[in-house]
Amino acid sequence: MNQIEREYKNALDEVRFSQEAKERMMNNLMNQQEQAPVRRGSFRPLRAGLIAAAVCLALVGTAGAATAVYRLTVQTSEWEDFDNEYVGYHVYGEPVIHPLEDFSQKFQDDFTAWDHPSLLFHQEFDSPEEVEAYLGENISLVWHGMDDMDAEEYPPVYRVQGYHEMYGDNKLQWVDVFDGGARIADKLTFHTEMRIYTPDYRGDSLIGEGWWKDSGDFRVLDSYAMANGCVAEIVVGTRTYEDVEGETQHYIGTFMKDGILYKADLFVPVQYPESEAELVEWLHQILDSYR
Repeated sequence: MNQIEREYKNALDEVRFSQEAKERMMNNLMNQQEQAPVRRGSFRPLRAGLIAAAVCLALVGTAGAATAVYRLTVQTSEWEDFDNEYVGYHVYGEPVIHPLEDFSQKFQDDFTAWDHPSLLFHQEFDSPEEVEAYLGENISLVWHGMDDMDAEEYPPVYRVQGYHEMYGDNKLQWVDVFDGGARIADKLTFHTEMRIYTPDYRGDSLIGEGWWKDSGDFRVLDSYAMANGCVAEIVVGTRTYEDVEGETQHYIGTFMKDGILYKADLFVPVQYPESEAELVEWLHQILDSYR
């Protein structure tokens, strides 16, 4: 094992991946070293994310360390479960873990009052400011800056919901914050989902989706350097929805800022006339609106 491989292995040991995931990533690195150098524009997320993290982990304690350890990777996968075949993707990274005490007293009171075995609560708000007040000043969210062209007809809805371990000891695992998004073109919509992790979160797959193999597919496109300094990982897929005629393309940009994982979704009917490059550019503009 050479010096680069040792540094890479040590970096993986510092973040929470399963042993199988570590072995897969190590094999990926060694296979890449046998290949000719590739232009930066064609880097895949595994190379662009984890190798950068491996090199930068030595900076822990410096001003630049936070963004280094938050670099993400994306893996697409297929699996079988209950005689069904699925296809999906998972995002890997390292979030900040918040104790329940970091949230507002109102949030803590709602948590204490709820007795459902898994779904903690579901609250709706009319503005981002109300969401921020509900979560508390210790939770710093970044909101998108895209204008809602149809605010009167399609008003954005902001939701907060939380979960704890199924049939567990009544401790918070993570909190989802949903932003209803904006209507930015005819039949072209997006919304934002944010996740805040808490001490009881377990697992190395931070966020992802999966659906039946005969109704969807995913491709990892590339990393994208955002205007706010974050690096987003881009995924595109198609899916058939029961309430939508025909298939819908799903463009997804996931990034980490201040320890919170963000996912911006762009939903487009497959018959939409724009090319993939133009739709990816739409997603880039959405991602650049996060300051």
